[in-house]
Amino acid sequence: MILYFIFILFSFHCYISFGIVPPANQLDALNSIVQKFNLSSQFGSDPDYCIFYQCDPITGSLINSLGFVSNIAEYTPVGAKFSVSDLLQFTSVNSISLNGFELENELIYNKIPSLSALFLMNVRGSMVINQTLANYENIYIDCKDLEGTDIKLSYIGPQTNSFFLYGAKINLIVDVPKPKSLQTLVFKTKNLSDFKKISIDNLQIYMDQDFNSSSLFANYNTIGSKSISLLNADSANNNLILPSEFLKDRLVSSNNYRDYLGPSFFAPIDNKPIDLSTFNYLRLEFNNAGPSFNIQINSKNVFPILTSNTTTYLIFKNGNISQVNPLSQFGKALLLSVTNCNIGGELGPYESKDGLIRRLYDFSDNHITGTIDPSWCNSLLIVKNNRMNGTIPTCFSCYFQYPMNMIDSSIVQTYYQGFLGNNFDNLDLDIKCTTFEPQVERIGDRTLLFYGNDIGFDGSFILINDQIACSQYVAIEFGKRYQCISNIISFRDLKYIKINFQYPFNKDYYFSLIKRSPIISSVSFSNNILQVNGSFFASYLGHVTQLLTLSNSIFEILDSSDFFSIQAIPIATLVNPTEYTITNTFDLITLNTNSKVTRVYINSSTINNKLCPNDCTDDDHGICNLYTGGCVCFNDFIGDDCLLPNFFITSVQPSTTNGGEAVFFGSFSQTTTFENTSLTIGALDCPITFNSLDTIKCNAPPGNGIKTVVLKQNNNSYTGVGIYKYIELSIPCPNKCSNNGLCNSTTGICKCNNGYTLFDCSALINTDNGNNPGGGTNTTIDPGTGSTNITSSQTHFQIYLKSLIEVDINNNQVKSYSLLKNWIFNKTENEIEPNKYILKQQLINNNSTNSNGCMVTSTIEEIKDKNGKEFTFAGTSFIVSSGSIKFTISISNYTYQNNLNTLKLELISSVDKIDTIDNCNSKDTEIDTSNVNDISTFNYIKISKNNKIFSGRFINKVISDGRSTFFTTNTRNDSNSIIVTLNLPHCTGECLIDPDFSVLVSNDFKSECDDDSSRKWLIPIVVIIPILGATLIFIVFFILYKKSTTIKIIIHASKLKKLNNK
Repeated sequence: MILYFIFILFSFHCYISFGIVPPANQLDALNSIVQKFNLSSQFGSDPDYCIFYQCDPITGSLINSLGFVSNIAEYTPVGAKFSVSDLLQFTSVNSISLNGFELENELIYNKIPSLSALFLMNVRGSMVINQTLANYENIYIDCKDLEGTDIKLSYIGPQTNSFFLYGAKINLIVDVPKPKSLQTLVFKTKNLSDFKKISIDNLQIYMDQDFNSSSLFANYNTIGSKSISLLNADSANNNLILPSEFLKDRLVSSNNYRDYLGPSFFAPIDNKPIDLSTFNYLRLEFNNAGPSFNIQINSKNVFPILTSNTTTYLIFKNGNISQVNPLSQFGKALLLSVTNCNIGGELGPYESKDGLIRRLYDFSDNHITGTIDPSWCNSLLIVKNNRMNGTIPTCFSCYFQYPMNMIDSSIVQTYYQGFLGNNFDNLDLDIKCTTFEPQVERIGDRTLLFYGNDIGFDGSFILINDQIACSQYVAIEFGKRYQCISNIISFRDLKYIKINFQYPFNKDYYFSLIKRSPIISSVSFSNNILQVNGSFFASYLGHVTQLLTLSNSIFEILDSSDFFSIQAIPIATLVNPTEYTITNTFDLITLNTNSKVTRVYINSSTINNKLCPNDCTDDDHGICNLYTGGCVCFNDFIGDDCLLPNFFITSVQPSTTNGGEAVFFGSFSQTTTFENTSLTIGALDCPITFNSLDTIKCNAPPGNGIKTVVLKQNNNSYTGVGIYKYIELSIPCPNKCSNNGLCNSTTGICKCNNGYTLFDCSALINTDNGNNPGGGTNTTIDPGTGSTNITSSQTHFQIYLKSLIEVDINNNQVKSYSLLKNWIFNKTENEIEPNKYILKQQLINNNSTNSNGCMVTSTIEEIKDKNGKEFTFAGTSFIVSSGSIKFTISISNYTYQNNLNTLKLELISSVDKIDTIDNCNSKDTEIDTSNVNDISTFNYIKISKNNKIFSGRFINKVISDGRSTFFTTNTRNDSNSIIVTLNLPHCTGECLIDPDFSVLVSNDFKSECDDDSSRKWLIPIVVIIPILGATLIFIVFFILYKKSTTIKIIIHASKLKKLNNK
C-alpha cells in the first residue's frame, strides 16, 4: 500500500514547456545525472527537461518535486552513486525521489537545504544507519540491505514528521522519548519493540510469517499511539495468523482510537469474546479476520468482539459468522460492517434492547435469506449480494436514489445499490413513494424536531427556506425522529417555515411553527368544487387531521390541497347542522385543522374575499363574514376585531400601605362569581369580597409603591399596568419646604412662612411696589394652536397641549393625535362666569358606534377674586391666586383599539426670548425635573431663564369616568422646554387632571442695567393646572412685579411659534 502511494506521488508527469529552459547550473546538473547514471534512454539525446519536470515559468528553475528512476535493465556504470553534490543545484525543489540507485551514505545524513522530503526506494548496494538522519519533514527509505539492523528512535531528527523504513525487517530500539515532530512511524519488523508508552499519532507495523507473536503479549500494551496498524507485509500470502488475546491489552491513553488489523486471527483460547468495551474506538477494522476468528455457542460461529457504545465504525471482513441473530452479538458500534463472513439464515426482526440509536448495518456479500422486516426501518441497512427476497420496506424504497454517504465505500453509492444482488420484487428506481409523511415542530430558537413516517436517515440535503441550514442532524429515534440544529437560521420569530427534503420529493412543503387556527382569506364555490385560500392548512394530505363542512354538507379534501389552499368536493350531509347562523343569505364554513377550528360566513353564490380586522382575533372571539368584511363577535368580546374582553378597570380606590379594602370601578362581565374571578396586585392575591357589573372589592395585601393589577374573569384577562398606588401614611414635602415652612405629611404640600413662596418655600415674596417696567406681563391665547403665551420683560413662556397618544399594554404606540391645531374657539355665554373661554376639537378617525367621536375641550378661566379662588380636586383642596389663569381639558368618548390600551397626554412648557435683552439680565436656560416622582402627592418642574423662574406642579390623581384614581407622570426636556407626559387610565367616558405653574422674578433682575438694584424675588406669574379624570385643568396665575400691572387675556389671531419637534 505504501509503495503504491509513493509510486503515484513521484511518477513522471508530462508538462508543456512552452520553450522554458532551466538555468545553466541546473541544466548542467541534470545532464550530468543523465550521463552519470546512463539515463539517456529515458530523456533522449537532447532532453527538454521542463516536459518531464515542473519548471518556473519565469526563471525556468525546477520546482516542487524531482525524481529519477535507474535503468533497471542495466545499471551502468557499475558503482555509480548518488551524492549530495549531484542535487545541490535544485534550490527550488522541495522533494526528491531516487528509485533503484546506489547512494553515498552522506545523502541520508547531510540535508539538502531546499528539501523537505526525501524518498529513497529500492536502494542498491549497502546502507548503514548508525547516527541521526538528515532533518527532513518526510523520510522514506526502502533498502533490503538494512535487514536485521538495529535502528534507534534517536536517529530520527526533531523536525521529521513522517518516517518510513521499508524493504527490510529491522529492530526498532526506543532509546529516547518521541522525537519532537514525529507523527507517523512505519517500519517492518520480526519483533514488537517496547515503546515505553510513547504516543505517536500513527504507528504502522509490517510483519510476515516469521513474526514473533509472543512479542505482542510482551509489548503491545506499551504502545500509546492513537492509531495502530498491524499489516501483512506479504499481501499475496494470507497465512499470517496471530493470537487474538493481545488485542485487549491495548494501552488506554486517549479516546478516538483508529486501529487497522490486516492479519488473520485465531479464536480466543477461552472461547470468550475479546472485550474491547473500555476503548473509545473511532474506527476498528479487521481486514482479513479469517475463518477461525469466532467463538462457539450452541455449535454456531458467533462474533468474537465486544465494543463500547462509543465505538463509531466497526469493520469485520472475510470472517466466519453463522447468522445475524442475535444482533447483540455485534456489540454496540454505531456503524457496523460484517461482510463476506459466510453469514446464513434469515435476517429476522431488528432488535435494539440496549436502547441505543443504531445507524448502519452492512451485511453485504453473505448468504442471508428471507425478507426484510419493517422493524429494520430503525436502522440503515445494506444487504448487497445475499439471497434475500420479498418487498423492501418503504422506509428504504422511498430513498433508493439517496446518496449513501454514511460509509466510505465506492461500491455502494446509493441506497438502491445497497440491495442489489438479491431477489427483491420492488427494487426499482422509479417506484413511487406514497408513505412519506413528515412532521415538523419548533422546540428551540435554533432547533426543529423532524418526525413522522418514512422521513429518511440523513438531513444533509434538507433545504430550510431555500438553504441547507441543519448544522447538526441528531437522531433521537433513527429513521423516525431527528433534531435539526441550525447555526444559520433562527426559528424564534417564524410563524411557519418552508422545507424541501429533496428526497424522496424535490418539493417545497410549508409547516406551521405555532399552534393557531387556520386562516381563511377567500372562498369560492363553483362546479361542485369548493376552493378555500389562506394559510396554516395541512402541509399535505394526511399531514394532520383536517375536516371541512359548509353549512349542512361534509366535504372531502383533495390531494391537490396544501398549506395555502384547499380544494374539496361535497360527499355527505350533516345530521345536526351548526348552531352559528345569522341569516339565510350566508353559509357557514367550518375548517378543523389539527383540532384548531376556523369558521367564516360566505355567500355561496359569489367570491368571498373581504378580510375582517385582525381575522376577528381567534375562533373563540368571533366569526368573520368574508362577504361583508365584518366580524360577528361572541357575547364575551367587543370591538371591530372582537379582541376586547367585555370588561376593564377605569379607576381604583387603593388601600394604605398596611393593606385593607381596595375598590376597583369599571365594566365587568355579567355572568361571574367569586369562583371564576381573581385579582392580583403586584402578583399578590387580593381575595374578592364583592363584585358587580361596575364594582369589585378585595382585601389588598400590605405593600408600597406602584403596582400592576391583573383581573381574570371567565378565563379572560385584563392587565392594568401601574394603575394601583398604595396610600402612603406619611408623604414627604419637596426639599423639606427649604426650612421656610411647615410640611403637611398627609398631602405632601408645604405651607410657607410669611414672606416665602414656591412649592418648596424657596423664594422670597417681593414687597416692592415701585415702578418696574421689567415686571409687566402680557397673556395671549392662540385659538389655532390652543396655546397660552405669557410674555414678561422680553422673556416668552408658552404652555400648550402637544398630542394625545393611545398605547398598548407594553407601552407601544398604537395611535397618535396631534393637538397643535384644529381648535374651535367659543366665548362662554354664562354671565355668572364671564371670564371663561372654551376651545374644542374633535379627533379625526376616532368614532365609536354610539357616539360622534372623541371630543377634546380646553376651558380657560381668568381668576379675578382678590383673595384667590379655592378648588377641590380628587379629595385635595388648593387655592388659585388672584390674577391666575386656570385650564380645564376634557377628553371624552375616546374609542380604544383594545380594552387593555390606555392614553398618554403630552403637554409642553417652554421658554424663549423675543428680542435682545439687557446684558445684565441675560441668563441661560436651566431646567430642573428632580422633584418629579410618582410616590409624592405632587410632582414639580422648574424652568429658569433671564432671572425668571417658571415652575409647575402636578397632582398624581385623575378623575376617570367620574371617580378619582392614580396615574403617573413622566418628563423629558431639551435646552428650552419640558415635555410632561400624563399616563392616563382607560377612561371610556371622560378623563380629568390638575397641574399649576408660576413665574418668579429674581431680585437680580434690573429694569435698567445699573448697579443700584438689590431685590431678591418677585412673583409676577403663577399658572395652576389641576389634573382631573378626562378633563385636564391648567391653572396659570401671575402675581405681578408691579402693583399697577394687570393681566389681559387677548384672543390672539396670529400664529405663534409652534414647537412641533418637542
